Order: sequence, then structure tokens, then C-alpha cells
Amino acid sequence: MSLWRSIVDAKINTPQPDTIDKQMELGQAIKRFVRPGMKINPVSLQSRATAATYELCRQFVGKNPQFEFISSSLSGNYLQLVHLGLIKKAVVSFAGEGYPTPGPSSVMRWALEQPGFEIENWTMLTISQRLMAGAMGVPFITTRSITGSTMATENNAAGSFAEIADPFNPGQTQGVVRAYNPDIAFVHAWAADKAGNAICFPPYQENIYGALAAREGVVVTAHKIVSTEFIRRYSHLVRIPAEVVVSVSEAPFGSHPYGNFSQGIEELRPYANDYAFMRAHREAQNSKRDYDAWIDEWILNIQDHDDYLNKLGPRRIETIYKAAEPESWKQELDTHAINLDTAGSPSPVEVMIVQAAREISTRIEKQGYKTVLSGVGQATLMCWLAYHQLREKGIEFALMAETGMYGFDPRPSDPFLINYRNLPTTTMLTDVFEALGLHGCGSDNSCLATIGAGQIDKFGNINSTRTAAGDFIVGSGGANDIVTAASETVVVAGQRSQAFVEKVDYITSPGSKVRCVISTMGRFEKNDDNELVLSAIFIRQDQSRKEIIAAICERCSWPLKISPEVEELAPPSDEELALLRVFDPERFFLGKPVKPDL
Repeated sequence: MSLWRSIVDAKINTPQPDTIDKQMELGQAIKRFVRPGMKINPVSLQSRATAATYELCRQFVGKNPQFEFISSSLSGNYLQLVHLGLIKKAVVSFAGEGYPTPGPSSVMRWALEQPGFEIENWTMLTISQRLMAGAMGVPFITTRSITGSTMATENNAAGSFAEIADPFNPGQTQGVVRAYNPDIAFVHAWAADKAGNAICFPPYQENIYGALAAREGVVVTAHKIVSTEFIRRYSHLVRIPAEVVVSVSEAPFGSHPYGNFSQGIEELRPYANDYAFMRAHREAQNSKRDYDAWIDEWILNIQDHDDYLNKLGPRRIETIYKAAEPESWKQELDTHAINLDTAGSPSPVEVMIVQAAREISTRIEKQGYKTVLSGVGQATLMCWLAYHQLREKGIEFALMAETGMYGFDPRPSDPFLINYRNLPTTTMLTDVFEALGLHGCGSDNSCLATIGAGQIDKFGNINSTRTAAGDFIVGSGGANDIVTAASETVVVAGQRSQAFVEKVDYITSPGSKVRCVISTMGRFEKNDDNELVLSAIFIRQDQSRKEIIAAICERCSWPLKISPEVEELAPPSDEELALLRVFDPERFFLGKPVKPDL
């Protein structure tokens, strides 16, 4: 045989597996590669690296490691890092609790009451953009977000945000954010080979930019350790290359209590969020004593991840497997049949959501919007209701969620924005950068946005970050990105004087693109002075038109301007209410039910 044939047969015919073996126990990996003072990035994909962060807690509790934490959110089962004093600074877009409803966490309040912990406020998109710039090796990257907000002022003073002269458009400025490079990143993958090539399923949320930007590499946990041949078979799903990985540890269900979506790979059976576990975790935050006990039970008194899985038990695992099945919502919805059959008259929140759905339906029809990007909670439900109502008219648009879900058909029973049953219905799965930075704005910008507001002023500026006393709320999340990106925004907010203020205490999302606000009592639209004006009221049998307007004015903290022709909007129909309620049968966002009519 000729020499070249021998070489081909021996070295080339069969693709060679990676020979470097980086497998090690997770505890060993943390001990070897993580040091006090590091900038850490638990990468938030649609899975989270909770097995790794739990091990961080075990190894660094009581040692004051003073980590700097960066991720799109510091919530749920990352809060233990805060409570145990492992983090000195959090660079995040959201810090609080996300399930069952987004809101402040006592854990954050306790930490902020003590010296030695601070939050640097950003948005979902700008966190991804900073990490992307770090991964690209460039000093900064452009952004549309945060300009006009208090975050812009704060981060400009800190040297991480600036508005610079646009070199291509004289007289105009462009916002830029400074690159961020973590020291170490943690990724939970579906599968990885022994060298560290890792398969991750979309949606990718903040994506793997932090992993690629990490100066010292990535600690990978994987549901399964697989062969390099398996990796090559599904190379289109590989997001982490071996060359940036320092260790690989097998950790089945290493994202628990968060789920992990997959499709089309028999060996990787998807599992959903463990809502029961997440609720128990949130309830434990009612007191320091309860939360200490929860951490002891589920983290500190657990030897390792195998011990954690044994404590979860096979029954709980099977439950989250079944919850990820696309049709599982049907059985779940049946368990709420009695409540749905006897739901009664609409609550003020239900009226608000129905009226908001009608409003965005009208705007979609008139303006021809092709996409709708929603915030969480009530802002989600109004879009879902409008989606089904307009589809009956033959009008279609793509629903988007900030985490990277595009073109989904919302399933009943679960109003959580990242409801796992919605994932198989999407026409595209992507990430925060594309959802908020491309499809939410884009070259033609045919996107309508919706968000909820806890505090809004007469110019549409929204605050979800700090109170007048300086107390932290939750931060922007994706709200600022949504509002600054879309062509226009419709806002929902409960009609209270504390919510409708003359000037917000902190501008999380500027109001320049807020065109309409729907409250629990009426509709407000911008006038030529860019000020919200009452343009419609929701009629009630127990109040006159004059009384309703007076009540709305009483619940505004500024001298409200009234349109000369205030419309009277009809109450929700039975069909609208029935459709709305199947999306939130436990009424997480619908409020307490009104007693049934007798």
C-alpha cells in the first residue's frame, strides 16, 4: 500500500474523538477553578447552572469570597448566593423573585440592609451586549437601550455607559456599553463529551457570550456525558466548544428546579420547571429563619449533587417529565374546571386585561404590526387574548418573549412567560439579543410592545427599580429594552395614586414610546404635549360617568387632563373572560375572584 493510502487509513478515514479528558467531580472542579474575588457568570440559558451554584454555596459559605456576579437575573435559586454572603456586587437586570409572579424578594432586602452588597442596574439586552463585547474582544458595543433612563446616568458615572458622537451621522449620538469579561463562567448543558464540547437547546436567553468572554474558562455541568460521535451528530446544537472549557461534570437535572427543553433527540427527554419546589422556595423567604432552614435542608446539609437527586426522588422527577409534555396542560386545566365554571363577574384586573387586549387588537389592525413583544404577567395575558381574538378575524402576528421565543401559540393553564408547553409551538427559538435587539425593533420596526407598570408618571416614564426612600424594587429585566425598541408601547397598571404619580422616583423605562396606558378604570393616551390624557372609561352599573371620572382623578397624583370626548367602553363579554381565565386558572395575575352572580 502506498504511503498516502496508509496515512489516510490510519489517521483520516474515521473522525477522531477528542483525546483530552476534562471530566471530574463537580466539587473538585469548584475547588480547583474558583477563587475568592472572582467575577462569576452563571450563564442563564433556558437552563440554569444550579448544581454548580449550590456547590459554590457549600464550599464558600462562611468564607466571605466577595464574588462579583453577572447574569441577566439574580432570582429564584441564585438567591442563596446572596443570603449566604458570597456576593459583594451583582451586575444584573432583575433581582427578586420571578415565580409565581415577579416581585421583590426579602432575601434582596435583607442583603441590601447590610453593608458590603450592592446592585449595578442594567437591562436584559445590555447584559448580553456587555458580555458579547467581552467575547468579541472589543472595548464597547452600541445599544439602543437605557438612553433616557436613570440607569444611563448611574452607569455613565460608573464608566460603563456613554453616549458618543455618531461618526456616520453628524450631530447625532449613539449609546455604547462597556465590555465585560467574567473570570469564570458556569454552564449547564444537555450533553457534553469528556473534552467539554457541549450541547445546549434554545431558547438561549442571555446566550453563551459570558462563557466565551470568561478569562479563565467555563465549568460545564451536563445532564449526560456522551461520546464525541454523539456531539458531531448534533453539532448544530453545540454552543460551547471544548477549547474554552476547564472541566466537565455529569449532573443529571443540574438545572433543577428549572426545566430543560429539548426536541428531536430521544436520549434527551425534556423536563419542565418544578413549580411546587419553586413555590416552596419563595414561601421560605417569608422569614430569615425559614430561609436558613430551607438552605440547610436543600443545600448545606446535602453532600453533593447525587445526594440532592436522591432527596428529590423519582416521583418528583417523573412529575416534571410529564409536565413538559406538550399536551399536559389539558389534564391540568381539568383540575381547575370547578373554579372556571363558577368564576363569576370580572375583577378590576380582568376588566383591565380585556380592555388592553381590545386596544392592542385595534392598534395591530390599524398599524399593521407584524410582531408583538410582551412583558410578563398581565402584559403577557393581554397579548395572548388578543392573539386568539385576532386570529379568528384572519389577522395574524408573531408573539415574542424576551427570552428568545418567537411565533408561539400560547397554551392554557400556565401564564408564566416561559411556560414550557409553549416552546414546542414556536416557529423560532433564539435568544435575548435577537428577540430584543433585532425582532423587537429591526430595520422596519413593525413591533408593538406591552409591559406592566408599578409606577408610571404623566409622561409615561416607568419605575420598577427604586422607591422614593431609595429601597430597591426589582430592576428593569427586559422592560427598558422592550419600551426603547418597539415602535410603540401599551402599558397596563392598577389605578392607584401610588402608581399614577406626577414624576417617577426612578426612570427605569423612558416614556417616549409609551402611547397608551390601560388602568383598572380607564384608558389614557398621549396628547400633543406628550402627556397622558384620560380618553375612555370603563362603564359600571353602580357608578355614573361623572363619578367614574372623579374616582380616576382621585387616583392620579397629578391634575389629570380629560379628553373633551371621553369614550365609554363596554364591559368584557363572557367569551372574553372565559378565554382569559383558561390561561391563568390559579389567578396569579387576575386577582381575587369576584363572588359568582347568584
